[in-house]
Amino acid sequence: MKRYLNILYVAAFLTFAAGHTSNAQPGVAVSFSVFYDELSPYGVWVEDPVHGYVWVPDIGPDFHPYHTNGHWVLTEYGNTWVSFYDWGWAPFHYGRWVYDAFYGWVWVPGYEWGPAWVYWRYGGGYYGWAPLAPGFVVVTGFGIYNPPMDWWIFVSPRYLYHRNITRYVRDRRQNINIYNQTTVINNTYINRTRNTTYITGPARDDYK
Repeated sequence: MKRYLNILYVAAFLTFAAGHTSNAQPGVAVSFSVFYDELSPYGVWVEDPVHGYVWVPDIGPDFHPYHTNGHWVLTEYGNTWVSFYDWGWAPFHYGRWVYDAFYGWVWVPGYEWGPAWVYWRYGGGYYGWAPLAPGFVVVTGFGIYNPPMDWWIFVSPRYLYHRNITRYVRDRRQNINIYNQTTVINNTYINRTRNTTYITGPARDDYK
C-alpha cells in the first residue's frame, strides 16, 4: 500500500508541475527576469541590504514556507514540496527563504532547482524540517544547520504525507523540547547532470 501511495504522490506532483509551469522541473534554466515577471502579481520586490532584491508574498502574517498551503510527496528526488499557491513553482524549488523583522518571510532568488530547500531531523516520534537560509551549501555529508527555533515545523510521522498537513503540525512553542530529541537526517540525492546535491529527508525505507 505504501509503495502504491508513493507512486500516486509522484504522479500528482508531476501533474501539478506540468499544469502550472515548466520551470517547476529540474534542469530547466531560469532567470531573475522570469522570477520578477511571474511573482510580481503575487507580492512585492524590495531591495535588501544583504541579499539584494527579494520577494515578499502578499499573503498575511500566518504564512510559513514549507508549511502553509501545501504538502509533501515522495519523488525520485526525495521529499518534494507541492504547493497549492499559483506562484509555488518558484519559491519552494529555487532560492531560499529568510525571516525579516519588518516584512516577515521573504524569498531570496536562486537558480538551482531542488525538491525543497529544507533541512530535516527525526526523533522523539516526530519528523521536522526548516527552510535553508541563503548561503548554506548542500554537499554530501553536510554540516549542522541551526536556524532560529521557530523556523522548525514538526509533525508525527503518520501525518507527514497528509494533504492537510498544516492541521497536524505541533505547536511551535513545543519546538525546543521536540528538537532536543531529534537528530539530523543526512540523506541526499546528487544530480550529476547539474552537479547539485539535494537534501532528500526521510527515505522510503526509513519512513516510520
